[in-house]
Amino acid sequence: MGSLINLPNKCMNDLLVRATAANGAIRLVAVTTTETTKEARRRHSLSHLTTALLGRAMGSALILASSMKVKHGRVTVKIQSDGPINGLFVDAGRDGTVRGYLGNPDLELDLILTKTKKHYFDFQTATGRGYLNVTRDNGKGEPFSSTVELVNGCIGEDIASYLFQSEQTKSAVFVGEKISNGELVCSGALIAQVLPKEVDNDSLLDFVNKECFNIDNFSEELYRCKNNLPNLFNSLFPKLNPYVIKDRDNFQNISFKCRCSRSRSISALKLLGKKEILDILNTEKESKLTCKFCNTVYSIDEKELMRISDEIG
Repeated sequence: MGSLINLPNKCMNDLLVRATAANGAIRLVAVTTTETTKEARRRHSLSHLTTALLGRAMGSALILASSMKVKHGRVTVKIQSDGPINGLFVDAGRDGTVRGYLGNPDLELDLILTKTKKHYFDFQTATGRGYLNVTRDNGKGEPFSSTVELVNGCIGEDIASYLFQSEQTKSAVFVGEKISNGELVCSGALIAQVLPKEVDNDSLLDFVNKECFNIDNFSEELYRCKNNLPNLFNSLFPKLNPYVIKDRDNFQNISFKCRCSRSRSISALKLLGKKEILDILNTEKESKLTCKFCNTVYSIDEKELMRISDEIG
C-alpha cells in the first residue's frame, strides 16, 4: 500500500482529505464533520435524528464542493419533500466552510431495524418522498442546478444517484455517524469515483463495486479510525492501494461558518420597503432578524429603523 501521512489520533479539528487509488484510476475524498455537526446541533437545538441527518448532508456537500476548480466555488444541497423534517438546506464551500438547517430541527422518530440487524434512525420516514436539488456556483455566470428524486433519504445513496443522473459519474458515497450516551462521537462522509478515463474499464468497475459492496458499516469504520482519514482509506480499500500525496491542497480544515452579517440583514430589511418599516416602527419599535443557517439574531432598534426608513425615502 502507498505511504500514508499519519495524522494525530486525537485531532479535534474536522478535516477533508483527498487521495487516489488503483494507480491513479480512482479518486477518493473523505471528510470528518464531528465538530462541525456539534456546532450545528448547538445552534439549532437539533434532536439526535436531525443531528445525524444534517451531519450527513453537510459532509456530502463538502465532498461535492471539494471537486470544484475555483476556491470560491460553492455547492448547495436541498431536500424538498413531504416528510416531517420540513425541508433541509446546506451550503458548502470549496474553502471548507459549511452551514445548514432543517425545517423541523427537534424531530425525533422511533428507531428502525437496519439491514445489519441494529436499531437506527428512520431517515426515510423523516425525509419522506420528494426531491434532492444540488446547485454548483462558480461565482460567475448562471449556477448549474439539477434535481433528482430521493432514493431513501439516507443522503449517501441520494448523492450517488444525483452524480450518476446529472453528472454521469458512477460513484460510491458513504455517510455515517456514531452517537453514544446521547453525544455525537463521530460524523463523516467518503466518496469513491472511477476517473473519466477509466469509465470503460469494466474489470476495474466490477472490482470497485465488489470492494464497495463489502463495506457494510461505514459508521463503525469511521469511529474505529479515530478521525485518521488516511487510515480510513486503507481500512476500507486495502486492495486498491490508496495513496495520499503529501500536499497542502490534499488536506483541508473544515468548519461551520455562516456568511450572514448585520449589514446583510439590514440590506434584507430594506427590501421590505418604507411602508413595512414604518409599520414595524409604529407597532413593535424594533426588528429582530434571525439567520436560518446559524440562528444568529440581529436586533435593529427604533433609532436605526428610523434611519433606514429615511434612507429609503
